Amino acid sequence: MVEKITVDGKDVWLDIEPLEGDLNVIPTEYFIVSYTTKEHEPGKIFNGEDGAPKRFTSPVEAVEYAVEKLPVILG
Repeated sequence: MVEKITVDGKDVWLDIEPLEGDLNVIPTEYFIVSYTTKEHEPGKIFNGEDGAPKRFTSPVEAVEYAVEKLPVILG
């Protein structure tokens, strides 16, 4: 799913993708998100402290995280 947001006057596209988890652990599905300032271009994935893609429990959580972090990243 692609969401377009505006951060400090800049258009940013978020690509939110499902990531299958362990079927024996709840939640069984997570989401990862990448961002780009150019539509239809590959984006940069938000990574956690361990360097692996940061996992979110919902698309809404992923968007909220991006809205919080992108002003600093795009600064």
